Amino acid sequence: MDTLIINTKNTSNAKFILELAKKLGEEGKILSQEQQEDYFLGAMMNQEKTGIKVSRSTIFKKLKK
Repeated sequence: MDTLIINTKNTSNAKFILELAKKLGEEGKILSQEQQEDYFLGAMMNQEKTGIKVSRSTIFKKLKK
């Protein structure tokens, strides 16, 4: 499955594009600004994952600097 993200300038354009996608047999959803931010934050977090375990104290030491 592929995903396409389109940012529109207004809600009516978003609804029109979503309606067209559904007529083509595709699925879609209009995301709120908060949902968009959550999605991209999660994507950035996944991109930065190293798989290395770090202790809580090490994290707090870095945050205090």
